[in-house]
Amino acid sequence: MWLVQAMPTPAAALLGAAPRRLTLLDCVGIGINGIVGSGIFLLPVRVYAAAGGLSWAAWLLIGAVCLLVALCFGEVASMTTRSGGPYAYARDAFGDTAGFAVGWMALASTLLGYAAVARGLGQNLGYLYAPLGEAGPQAALAWFVILALGALNWLGIKPGAHASNFFSVVKLVPLLLFVAVGLFACDWSHLSAPAPSGLGTLRALQTASVAGLFACTGFEYVPVPAGETRDPQRAVPLALLGALAFSTLLYALVQVVLIGTHPDLAHAQAPLAEAARVFGGPAFGAMLSLGAALSSFGFCTGSALVGPRYFAALAADGLLPSALARVGPRFGTPGAAILVVSLLAGVLCSALDFDRLADVSVVALYFQYVPTCLAVLRLRKTRPEAPRLYKLPGGPAVPLLGTLGCALFFTGTHQDDLVLSALVLAAGMAFYALRRLRAE
Repeated sequence: MWLVQAMPTPAAALLGAAPRRLTLLDCVGIGINGIVGSGIFLLPVRVYAAAGGLSWAAWLLIGAVCLLVALCFGEVASMTTRSGGPYAYARDAFGDTAGFAVGWMALASTLLGYAAVARGLGQNLGYLYAPLGEAGPQAALAWFVILALGALNWLGIKPGAHASNFFSVVKLVPLLLFVAVGLFACDWSHLSAPAPSGLGTLRALQTASVAGLFACTGFEYVPVPAGETRDPQRAVPLALLGALAFSTLLYALVQVVLIGTHPDLAHAQAPLAEAARVFGGPAFGAMLSLGAALSSFGFCTGSALVGPRYFAALAADGLLPSALARVGPRFGTPGAAILVVSLLAGVLCSALDFDRLADVSVVALYFQYVPTCLAVLRLRKTRPEAPRLYKLPGGPAVPLLGTLGCALFFTGTHQDDLVLSALVLAAGMAFYALRRLRAE
């Protein structure tokens, strides 16, 4: 393919010719696991606190913006068989420096999201086992999960993909049951509840969307292992759009059931489990709590698979130490990258709680979403004849709307999260500059 040939690097050979073992189903599993994690079990309270009875609409707004971005991912993904996702698109469109900046923030976002959901695993299980309501046991459980998944992915990409597929199905069962049963138990008058924040409708929806955005992200994981996917130009866009559309609709319905059944949603600790207990009894509440844990674990399986591929992609292009791109002769996996991801995610989940990790992760995501939208426009100009299986209609409309949607959410971000993200970016660019100087 032209995109692979356009970016030869000395380190690229380290990755070798990776077998294309992932199928369309595997990609859908990665997408669902990337999107559906702890967020939908923990964030509806924050969304409701901002928008009240209209909070279900916030999920549709989030989904609409993410769908615009995913459409942009779909076009550029249909142009390449190469791994790397948004990093690869930015590097090809804007050069090494921009590519590294996007790749670095993609690494940060992946690690933060992985750590957040691993930490949220214990928080969800706190409904069933009270000691996991404490920070220490939550961090210990997160470390165990992260190291176990690192070992699983070291054994090969297919074991990790099988785990991702399994949990993408298992995690949906309790959510679908929650919606199917809960819709019949709703008090529909609750949907007229005013926003507890006291904000106007538009501002409330914006604030609620920022609060819930973390739960709708993760679709960007799908193109990262494209180099190990069969027919990636077809599989990646289909998996991106299908996983995101399904998850968005599910989230909106979950929020409707929560509003209509939970007696005090604004102060809930485990909102879905508590609501399920109200209309389905203690056993149903326990099932939702267990479902939350399985959902979190499923997200972690996807992060454990995707995170090392970001490191390997940057290292293969000479932007990180080449050891991170080397694959083991026995299992064909980037062992050093898997180890680094596992250790860094473990440290993060020990240092920060779910809410802070999720918030900073979302800020880092803007550095993937906006450059990918703009890469569509750039590549149409610089490589108009390049083969594309998908080309978005409407000229520049979709990429520009996706960029504006990200800007709408960005303006609602807390200043502390912006500062921390800026520091992460600055550290990465300093590392990049130092590496360039040493190479000269």
